[in-house]
Amino acid sequence: MKRLLLIDVGNTRVKWAETSARGTIRVRGNLATNKVSAGRIALAKRFARHRVVVSSVVPKVTQMLRRTFPGAIFVGGALRGLPLAFAYPNPAEIGSDRIAAAIAAKGRGAAIVVSCGTATAFSVVDKRGRFCGGAIAPGVDAQLQALVGATAQLPTITPRPAKRALGKSTREAIRAGVMIGYQGGVQKIVQQLRKDLGSPARVIVTGGSAEHLRGMRGLGHIELRPLLVFEGLRIIAGTLPEA
Repeated sequence: MKRLLLIDVGNTRVKWAETSARGTIRVRGNLATNKVSAGRIALAKRFARHRVVVSSVVPKVTQMLRRTFPGAIFVGGALRGLPLAFAYPNPAEIGSDRIAAAIAAKGRGAAIVVSCGTATAFSVVDKRGRFCGGAIAPGVDAQLQALVGATAQLPTITPRPAKRALGKSTREAIRAGVMIGYQGGVQKIVQQLRKDLGSPARVIVTGGSAEHLRGMRGLGHIELRPLLVFEGLRIIAGTLPEA
């Protein structure tokens, strides 16, 4: 098997991984998206002999990567040969990270993927393995930034689970409101998606803020798969022929 370079460009961070000869995914690094430059991306040419598969939701970085890796696969809903069917009017508008995650999630009945990043994206795969829609909500950091940015005296906090809802300080009150509200919002959206789908879909959680949902009750067993997008990119590489 030819080794792969897998690149996941998110709104906040760019992450990359490579696969071993046996296909094992090994994360190699990450960088703040707003720090990416053509010079930094050019360093990735050390992977020149790898086959490159890219998921990017940031057009500026996508253009840089296209120049650096002209033979790479760039994932999108319009890409022919994707191992994913769509029950969705316009697949081209779906984020490439959601597509890759859905591909990795399908295969064992209906699934709801909760991608916890700058946004919290809910992607639904039905029991036939089709991407059929979902929901998008603000992520934890976006909620905190909106709250602090819109007020004059509230302090910033570090996101972590709230011990209780009854905050005994301003910081505790912010943490309780944002973190408990975040978990409750995720729970309610998943419950509604299951109702709309008409199926007890399993829940898969991924993304940089996924740990904030660890131990959350009310949804049954939650699969925590931090490499889900990379898993999907690896599957895509194994499905599509080399150019």
